[in-house]
Amino acid sequence: MAISLQKGGNVNLSKEAPGLSKMVVGLGWDVRSTDGAAFDLDGAVFLLSNAGKVRSDADFVFYNNLKSVDGSVVHSGDNRTGAGEGDDETV
Repeated sequence: MAISLQKGGNVNLSKEAPGLSKMVVGLGWDVRSTDGAAFDLDGAVFLLSNAGKVRSDADFVFYNNLKSVDGSVVHSGDNRTGAGEGDDETV
């Protein structure tokens, strides 16, 4: 199942995929083809406790912390250009 979101979009995964146990979030963008400043997207994940709180800095997975302590969340690393086809970063 693939869901493609645009800026401002959202999806309720509890309704759309109630049995979901694994997922990949992909960010894809293209190099700016007009005048203006270059831009970069960054994927990040916060792991929350049952109380809905982040327990420590280790529970923040992003380009500078590529893997959760238990290995359940993995970030592909930082792509700063958006060059190439498909997803430029995945988590």
